[in-house]
Amino acid sequence: MKDRVDDLGAVFDRAFADAPAPPAVPHVDVLRVRLAGELYAIVLAEIAGLYADLHVVPMPSPAPELLGIVSVRNAIVPVYDLRAVLGVGIGLPSRWLVIGRSTPAVAFAFDDFEGHARCPSSAIAQSAGAPIRGVVPLDGRLYQVVDLGSVHTSLHTRWEQKG
Repeated sequence: MKDRVDDLGAVFDRAFADAPAPPAVPHVDVLRVRLAGELYAIVLAEIAGLYADLHVVPMPSPAPELLGIVSVRNAIVPVYDLRAVLGVGIGLPSRWLVIGRSTPAVAFAFDDFEGHARCPSSAIAQSAGAPIRGVVPLDGRLYQVVDLGSVHTSLHTRWEQKG
């Protein structure tokens, strides 16, 4: 028993004698997606949910980017085509949706989900108010980083001015 106590005491003492570990590099988690064949990243902290194959009910609207509505967790959520919102074209119906953390909830449809990635926070440029906040290198390819909050704000502002 005495040996065990001595061992624990030595480990405890060494913890204070060793140099402290370097601080962890702040990181950002992103979802890697495709829009009209182009590579994009969406910051995970801006996403409330990721869904596949939800039935989007078409709605008549003067907004060409509005695809319709979906029911998610007992809420009716408008779905916008992220390609059209960002001006990168249109294509076949999108299989994937992300719902942003903004209020009220809004979903954005995109073409393909490529996966999750983690990158240093310093790798993502911080530009306020722009739908594309910068470019980040992931797996040897460059991804444009979408700012869902700015996209939602620009949609809201545009339709508030028209209506």
